[in-house]
Amino acid sequence: MAASFDPTTLAAWMIAFYVVAILGAALAIGAVAEFVLSNRSVRVARRQTVRSYYGGLAHTH
Repeated sequence: MAASFDPTTLAAWMIAFYVVAILGAALAIGAVAEFVLSNRSVRVARRQTVRSYYGGLAHTH
């Protein structure tokens, strides 16, 4: 027997996928923003630019 695809079921799965993807992207952006804002006071106290502060962090990995 051949499988049949119901367009409404496929649309529901696509909508669910996009909702989960958008929520994941929002959480990732929020985590990055929280990380940057939590380190801002240290960076400003050291009088470093964003590039010099986070560039060093990126090269330590």
